[in-house]
This record gives sequence, C-alpha cells and structure tokens, in this order.
Amino acid sequence: MPLSRQQRQFYKSFSQHGGGNALVEIKPKDVTLLTHIAYLDLHGSAEWFDARFKNLAEKNFYDISPSMIDSLPEKSEEEAFRYLQLSGATDIENIMYLYMKNLSELYRRRFKFYNILKTQPFPSTEQIGLRCLLEYGNCSDQLLISWMTWRKLIYDIDNRSAQETGYLFEPILASCLGGESVSHKNSPVKRIDDNGNTTNEGRQIDCFIEDANEVYELKLRVTIAASGQGRFSEEMSFPYEARRAGLTPILVVFDSTPSPLLERLKEKYIAEGGRAVIGEDAWNELTNKAGSEMGKYILKYIKPPISKMEEIHNQIPMGLNLAAAQDSLSISSNDGQTYIIPRATEVES
Repeated sequence: MPLSRQQRQFYKSFSQHGGGNALVEIKPKDVTLLTHIAYLDLHGSAEWFDARFKNLAEKNFYDISPSMIDSLPEKSEEEAFRYLQLSGATDIENIMYLYMKNLSELYRRRFKFYNILKTQPFPSTEQIGLRCLLEYGNCSDQLLISWMTWRKLIYDIDNRSAQETGYLFEPILASCLGGESVSHKNSPVKRIDDNGNTTNEGRQIDCFIEDANEVYELKLRVTIAASGQGRFSEEMSFPYEARRAGLTPILVVFDSTPSPLLERLKEKYIAEGGRAVIGEDAWNELTNKAGSEMGKYILKYIKPPISKMEEIHNQIPMGLNLAAAQDSLSISSNDGQTYIIPRATEVES
C-alpha cells in the first residue's frame, strides 16, 4: 500500500535534509540498514530482520563502505517505512525515534561529504593564476601550478568539511542531551552592553536545555591561540550573560590539555554559578545527561573517532603522496597506507 502524505513526510525526516540544489537524500535501502543498526544497538536482533541487512548492520558503523551498501538489495519507501514501524521509530515517544533520527543525520552528512569528495572540482587557472606571483621561479613551472592546484582543492574540501561538521556535531550532541542548538536570532541569552544593560542581540547557544534552564558551550579545546583570534573576550562574556538570563552555563571541553586561558574560562563559569567539565569528565557529563540509550549513541558514534584523532595527532604530520586520475584521487603514505576516492566523470561546477 502506498504511503500516505503524512507517512511520506515523516519518512523524509530520516531519508533527507535540505532542498533544491542542496537536497541530500539517501535510498530506502540505506534507511532500512540504519533501522537494523539502531535496533541492534538498543535491543539486539529481532525476528523481522532481513538477514542480508542484519549481517552488514553487525559490522562497525565506520567500517561499512559504500560498496558494501551498494551490494544490498534495493527497497521501496513502503518497505523501508515498514521497518521503521516494526522497530518503533515511527513513535516519537519511543527512544528508537531519537536514536534513529541522530544516526540517520550522521549517515546523511557522511553521505553528502563522500559526494563532495567525489565531485569537488580542481580550480581553474583563472581562480589561482595570479597567486603564482608569490612563488614563481622557486621551482619548475609545472610543479608550481600543480602545487597551487592541489592546495586550492584541499582548501575547498576542508572548508566544506568544516561547514558540514558545524551542521552535524553540535546539533547531534544537543539532541542527545534532550536540548537543541539555538541561533543568535532565537536565543534567550542576550548580550550585555558596556553599561550593564541587556540588549536585543542574542548569543548563539551550542545546546539549550529549556526544562533544566541550562546552556552548554561545547568546545574541542581551549588553547592560547584563542587570544590571537580576538574571540576570548566573547568566550568570557557568555557565562555572565547566561546567568543574567536566568540560565546555568556549563562549559564542556573535550581536550584536557592545560592552558592559562582554559583555567580562566573555567573560573569564569564557576563564578557565574555554572560549572566546567574537561577531558574524560566532559564525556561523562554528556553520557550521563543523555541517559543510557543516547549515552550509548555518543560513546559508539561520536567519542571514538574524536578520541582516536586526539590520541594519534602529531605536530608534524606524516608524509603523503597525492595523485589524481580521471576516475579517482589517491592519498598514500610512504608505509603503504592508501585512501582512494572515486571521482565522478562530471564534477561540480
């Protein structure tokens, strides 16, 4: 039976986001796979599972490759919706709904960025040609234009990576905590002017939990570099402005590396009636606040990649070799590790 208009709209909350040229939509078989993964995480196996999807769902989420997903049988939207119903995800009061919502958001953002990697174009000479004036003569002409071309491509990809991460990281954590990210336009925290008066200008909030009157500031790290960016006074004023709004400010910093600015920021939050949690305490704060089910989501999908990157980060990165072919980009290291990115025949303009 075809989905009703309401069912189709509800289904889209898992399968797509954006609109127009920015529309991101995953296939019904992707939604089916995510439903199996989410249900396995929360409840274990079920008799309604499709064995082909169950076998893949049992793998580590980050080890599931696009080719593995491509090999799964196609499903219709009606079939995918039926799996959502069987799992309990169509009941917004069921924890499966929230778990599945966040898992599909993570999946769609990864899906979108995979397509960015496949389609982001190399720059044209018109975009980068003038930059040769700064380095011309330092090496061969062919090497210089290749160097400028690669670094512009990498810059463009990294820019889009930062943008997509911004849409993903804070909103997902806020959702897991039972709150939401709030833009400056709708924020209950208002800026205070130099005379101590409340203005109409709001402050962006990483996570606002209205029922608890709490606002969370989520940061990967606080280093001495923050002062050079002219943003530290902004960081210091936020807990004061939150307290003036009748809210408890909570600072969450995942990297425990000590710094004088971090100490000052911690003291400020505490002085304004809030608190600060750093390093492993930060993860404990989030998982405890999220509860057992969504805490499991944070520990399985958010913490491991971030912790692993922090663990192996070196000041000087390993040497890389970059190669481009008509149908792929290849990133490799001297010890034989490779990362192959397939390239679409027609890339983005």
